[in-house]
Amino acid sequence: MRFINSPNLPEADVALAAMSGTYPKIINALRRLNIIVLPVKPCKKIGLPVCTHADMLCHHLGDNAIVVAKGEEYLKAALEQNGFHTVYSCSVLEKNYPKDVALNAARIGRNLIANQKALDTVIVDYCKKHQISILSTKQGYAKCSSVIVSENAVITEDSSIAAAAAGAAIQVLKIRPGFVKLDGYEYGFLGGACGMIGKNKLVFAGSIESHPDYCKIKAFCRNLNVQLLSLTEDPLTDVGGILPLKTFG
Repeated sequence: MRFINSPNLPEADVALAAMSGTYPKIINALRRLNIIVLPVKPCKKIGLPVCTHADMLCHHLGDNAIVVAKGEEYLKAALEQNGFHTVYSCSVLEKNYPKDVALNAARIGRNLIANQKALDTVIVDYCKKHQISILSTKQGYAKCSSVIVSENAVITEDSSIAAAAAGAAIQVLKIRPGFVKLDGYEYGFLGGACGMIGKNKLVFAGSIESHPDYCKIKAFCRNLNVQLLSLTEDPLTDVGGILPLKTFG
């Protein structure tokens, strides 16, 4: 297996992914696609609905480098067992927003979309060192709110993310909010209900066909040669993202 160089954007079929351990139906669907799933266990520091969400508890920097929320010893050890060089965040996550979103940033090629005021300093320093542009947005749940389709394309419900991405010449499809389940909240985010599992394969936790903007989403992705796949026929569910980490080969 090979580490993924550009976070969220595998160049081959995914062999290892991280996601919440509380959605066995989605995990089993990924396993049927020959993907090893690293299940994320609950973090007691943040809210119950998102306490197992991978996009809240870790941030892939690229290759074998990954940031883990301070104190999450199980997740850190599990990643290290798979060859990753891990570093704890400087921030200690807390239950209330924006103290819970220090790692919730959307890496899109050479850009990082995040609420810079809430972003962990480990990620900030990495971006400065590696010439990755930080596109600051009002939305702290930037990774949850971003469907990363390619190094130059994103789908989002959030106006501030759409504006930041467009300002960096990233193609944007703006969709209507809602239509994604997240227990404890009015709704979740589509970015938290998906992940790339191959160079041209974008999978969803639930049925993407059920989304009212499905035709727009399908057309946008088709223009980028990206195929959509629903892992189940259930309603779309924000599972904290399906984070690709390694590919075959």
